[in-house]
Amino acid sequence: MLRLDLAQEPRLLEIEANTRERLGEAQRMQWLGEVAGLQESLRHIAVKKQQAERLRAQAGQGENGAGSLS
Repeated sequence: MLRLDLAQEPRLLEIEANTRERLGEAQRMQWLGEVAGLQESLRHIAVKKQQAERLRAQAGQGENGAGSLS
C-alpha cells in the first residue's frame, strides 16, 4: 500500500474516487469477488486517510510549538 506523506494526499483521494467507481461497476455487474476486494481496498484507504489526518495534526502542532519558542 501507499507509504503516506501529506504531499501524496491528493493521489490518495484520486485512488479512493477510482476505487469507488470500480466498486459501483462491480456491484452492477454482480462481480462478488471484485466487490469484496474493492471494499477491502476502501477500508485500507480509510486507514491511510486517518493517518493523513494525524500527520496533519502533528504538523500543525509542530508549527505551533515552533512559533511559541520564538
